Formats: sequence, C-alpha cells, structure tokens
Amino acid sequence: MKYFGTDGIRGIPNQKLSLELIQSVGKALVTLNNNHIIVGTDTRESKDMLAYALIAGALSQGLNVEYVEVIPTPGLIYLSKLKSAIGVMITASHNPYFYNGIKIINKGRKLTKAEEEEIEQLIDQPSIFSSTSIGKFISNKSLIKEYHKNLFQYIFPTNMKIALDCANGATYKTAPLIFNLITSPLVILHHHPNGCNINEACGSTHLDSLSKTVIEEKCDLGFAFDGDGDRILCVDRNGIPVDGDILIYIFSCYLKEKGVLKNNKVALSIMSNLGIIQALHKKGIDVIETPVGDKYIVDAIQSYDLSIGGENSGHIVFPEYTSTGDGILIAMKLIQVLEETHTTLEDWLKDIVLYPDALENVVVQNKKNVMGVPLQKEIETIKEELNQDCKIIVRPSGTEDFIRLSVMAKTKDLVDKYKNKLLSFIQTLDV
Repeated sequence: MKYFGTDGIRGIPNQKLSLELIQSVGKALVTLNNNHIIVGTDTRESKDMLAYALIAGALSQGLNVEYVEVIPTPGLIYLSKLKSAIGVMITASHNPYFYNGIKIINKGRKLTKAEEEEIEQLIDQPSIFSSTSIGKFISNKSLIKEYHKNLFQYIFPTNMKIALDCANGATYKTAPLIFNLITSPLVILHHHPNGCNINEACGSTHLDSLSKTVIEEKCDLGFAFDGDGDRILCVDRNGIPVDGDILIYIFSCYLKEKGVLKNNKVALSIMSNLGIIQALHKKGIDVIETPVGDKYIVDAIQSYDLSIGGENSGHIVFPEYTSTGDGILIAMKLIQVLEETHTTLEDWLKDIVLYPDALENVVVQNKKNVMGVPLQKEIETIKEELNQDCKIIVRPSGTEDFIRLSVMAKTKDLVDKYKNKLLSFIQTLDV
C-alpha cells in the first residue's frame, strides 16, 4: 500500500503526513458511504492541526463530523459501532510525539484492504472530488461518556493497591476515572500530557518508571498503557514486567478451566515467545500464529471462532467484550481473574519458562536491499543449525528508516551469538 501501513497511515506532520494528504483522506471518506464521521485524537501537539485538516476535507464532501477530541482508540471504536459511524483516530500509538497518524474505523471495525485501496485511489485522484453540499460540524467532547458507561459494567472491585502509567496519552483522564471506582489507594503516573511527552520514558514501551514506583509504593500490581490506549502491559509486585503473551496465557488458562475457551485455541503473533507456546500446549491449548498486526489477530479470531487472541506488545482482543484491543478493559478483566481465582501474577508465572530473546531496531539506508533473498537464506541456515528451536524475525519499520530484528533461542548465549552474526550480515547488505 502507498499510504496505509500495518495500522493506518503514519508519518511526521508537515512532512510525509502533509496537510494536503490529511485533507484528501478526509475527502476520500465519502467512498465508505456513511454520512456520519466521529473524529478523536491522542495528546500529541499536532493533533488539532491534523484533525481539523481531515474534518475540513470531510465537510467539503457533505459529510457530518463530530469532534470528541482526546479519547482512547478503543473508545472511538466503541462510539463508531454504537453510532454506526465512520471513526477516525488521530494517533501514532506507541511512536514518539513527533509522529502522528490516522486510524480509520468503519462501524466498529478496522478497514478491509479493499476499503483502504479505495481510499488510496481517491487520494491520488483529487480531481474527482466534487460536492455542492457542506457537512455539519459539532464539537462534542461529552460523547466520551458513552464509552465510560460501557466500561462501568466491567468494574470489579479489589483491595489491591494498583499503579497506573497513562503514558501522557489518551488514557490520562479515562483510566484514573475508572480505576478510582475499582480500588483505593491508586497511584497514577504520567497523566499530565503537554503535547510532547506522550510515550516519553513512560507507558507500555518503557516500563522502568512503573516498575520502580510499584516497588517503592509497595503496590500489588502495575498497569502501563500505550499512547492511544489499545495496549496494556503489567508489572508484578516485584516490578517484573508481564507482557501480552503472559496475559493471554493467564486469560486462556482461566477460560479453559471454566470450560469456555472456544475450540481450545488462541491466536498469537509470530513475535510470541516459544516458552509461552510450550506452556499453552502443556495446558492442552493450541496456538494459531499470525503476522504482526492486530488486524491479523482479529482475522484469526473470526476465522477459527476463538475466545481470545493478541500480541506480546499488549494488544489483546476479547471478542465477547470488544472488537479491538482495549487496555483499560483488559486491565479490569485481569483484576477479575486474579480476584476470582484468589491468585497473584506470581502464581501464574510458575509454570512458564520464557526463551531469552533480543529485539533490536537496526538503522539502515536501504530496507529493500536488506530484506532480500540473501538475508532469508541466512536465517534459514541459522534455524537449521538450531534444529528449528528458535525464532528469528526481521521486519521493516513502516514509518522509520530501520528494520526490527528479533532473535529468540534456548539460551542467552545463543541469542547473542546469532543476533551479532545477523547484525554483521545486515551491514553487508545495506548498500
């Protein structure tokens, strides 16, 4: 795709993400045959500039727009479904503040590839836009209350002392509002966004601050959201990180014990730890592995009729409750599991032996050259040397000039050995 990546369109505002492009996207929404558009944002400084450019494009085609301003992505998706509207979220999720992007929702679901292709065709043919009507605009920040009402039904009170890291992002108001109804005392971190501090040394991509706070404040549990609130990671009472893989393991085992895990299967991405997959197999639970991206998880859930799926990054989908990842909802469901089973995170971790792994973002000049056949052959050679008891994944970033290298094997020495070998090999290809 020319504009759409794994999850919407992303780039640096006033560069790849130009106002002209954003306005064209707003105009192109007319192809989705829905006159009602709901627009929300995370907390980046470029949010209003991009939102109003998109809104102007949509209004010029006679589409009616409600602007809710800051809202978690799962909240916007909920409103899109509730109102049978097109939802547009201005966000770059876990990326640094100087990035931004667009996620487009069609009546509660992310766009199909065919819909993305239709929008791209219209973006590149601006001359075909014509309209004699102008849509109506309303600023409606109170619409987020509908999302809050939906979350209220999943509140499960606890005596646990909980810490929240809101990543200075879209959950900075909603998460404290909900969790103050769940427990007291509540420790809240990084909930003062200034436009430039979203995801900065905080949130689900930087757990050190949360881990330190949980230990110092003697909390039982800590939750970290990403910038737009569709991901969740945890730390236990000892400050040890608990990723999405482990959360899915906990939920899957809980559902199986209750006899409601559909088809005894879960969906995980190819990035998931081999130790988690082996632990699930020991519990009689099969794994469907998908490419990276929550839309592939959702596709697998629908295709195999599953109860749960997700990624180690913390994007977890419970189709019974929501059609997308919702960090706040998943945190509440975890509290419910721990309370109902009278367990702690540490109790669940006893049966899991994770494989060591290393993930490195490798800056390159030519992603196309690096990702060619020679690299794939080198990876296959390494897998044969390790008798396939490993995972090696190389993916180009959709927004930045680097590739993501992930190496997983049975020992740290093996991980380091083959990671360094691949890094050297990549350098020879980057010409």
